Amino acid sequence: MGAKIVAFVALVLIGAGVLTGFLPLTAGGHACGSAFVEVMPDESLGLLSIDECGDVRSLVRIPAIVLMAAGGATLGGAVLMRWRISLARG
Repeated sequence: MGAKIVAFVALVLIGAGVLTGFLPLTAGGHACGSAFVEVMPDESLGLLSIDECGDVRSLVRIPAIVLMAAGGATLGGAVLMRWRISLARG
């Protein structure tokens, strides 16, 4: 696999992690913000308390961070592949 393909996969993983982290979340039909952006609860807007939304945000935050970390590690691997190829051509 070429370094460009590995870099593309890395960017897809990072993008998926960012998208997962910023998609709106709900708990019990009420808005909770997103995994990375908290919304202050307001009963008039139909928002739940911090405790009820905190569990949902934490549940989604973990895979989002894992996706971004895997993408970063894969991107580092692509850079090392490219560096090794350039050294071999010397």
